[in-house]
Amino acid sequence: PTSSFSKFYFGGFGNNYVDRGSIKRYREFYALPGAPISSISGQNFARGVAEWNLPPIRFSNLGVPAFYASWLRLSLFGGGIATDLDADAERFFAGTAGGQVDLRLMMYSNLRLTVSLGYAMAFPEKEKPVDEVMVSLKIL
Repeated sequence: PTSSFSKFYFGGFGNNYVDRGSIKRYREFYALPGAPISSISGQNFARGVAEWNLPPIRFSNLGVPAFYASWLRLSLFGGGIATDLDADAERFFAGTAGGQVDLRLMMYSNLRLTVSLGYAMAFPEKEKPVDEVMVSLKIL
C-alpha cells in the first residue's frame, strides 16, 4: 500500500497535441479533465461520467474541394471520482465538469483530420478548483 507503483493515477483530458487515438479520451478510466495529469492517485477507485453529445452541425460549402470542414460537434460532460474507498483516512473525492468541441476537416477527399478544443474544471475535495484547456489534432 505504501508503494507508488501500486496505485492508479488520474487527471487531464488524456489527448495529445497531435494524436492518433480517440478524440473523446475524457471517457477513459484514467482521465479526469481539469485536474493536472496524474495528480490524483489511489489504491482503488470508483468513477462515473455523464455526457451530453449534441447533434453535429454539418457544413455543405465551408472550404475548397481540396480542404473543407465537414461537421462541428459539441459535447458536455460532468463526473466524479472517489479513491481509496477502503481507507477512511486517505479517501479522496473530486468532481469535474467541462465541454469539448470537435471540428472534422477533410483534406484531398479522403484524409480525415479532427481538431478538438476542450475546457474543464476539476473540483477536488477541500481544495481550490483547477481548470484545464485542451487542444488536439487527430490525424486519420
